[in-house]
Amino acid sequence: MSWQQYVQAAQGIGFTKVTIINRQNYQTLAYTSQADIATAWKDGDKQVNENQELLDDWKDVKKNSFCFYGKKYNVVLRDDEDGSFLVCMKGQECCIAKQFKTIWFIAYGPTKKKEAKKEDGATGFGSAADAFTKISKDIFDALDEAGV
Repeated sequence: MSWQQYVQAAQGIGFTKVTIINRQNYQTLAYTSQADIATAWKDGDKQVNENQELLDDWKDVKKNSFCFYGKKYNVVLRDDEDGSFLVCMKGQECCIAKQFKTIWFIAYGPTKKKEAKKEDGATGFGSAADAFTKISKDIFDALDEAGV
C-alpha cells in the first residue's frame, strides 16, 4: 500500500484528518489535505512547533498535552514503556499519534456524545480508546509487522 492509501484507510474507519511524516527529514509523505501538515502556531503567548511535539518524549508523564492540527489536546492514554503512541482528547475530538521506526502517523476524528445513537445519524468514535483500538487493528498492527 502507498502512504496515501493508508491515509484513505484511516478515513475509511472514521478519521477526518490524517498525516504521515518521515522521521528522518520531517517530510510530509501523505495527508488528507494541504492544511493537515505540521505547522507552527501560538497557544496564547506560547509558540507551538508541531514538529517539536513529534520529537518530545511521549512516555514522559509530565507531558499532559499534545498539539497538532492547530489544537492542544489532553493526553488520555500513552505508551509508558516505549513512548510509541499518544491518545488524546479535546472536547468531542480525538487525536492519535503513533511513532514507528521511520514515520509518525497522526490521525484525528470526532467522538460521539455519550447520548448520541447511531440510528439518529451520529457519527464518530465511541471514545478515544475506541478510535485507538480501530486504527491499531486496521492499520498500525500491519505497519508494525512490516517493520516500518
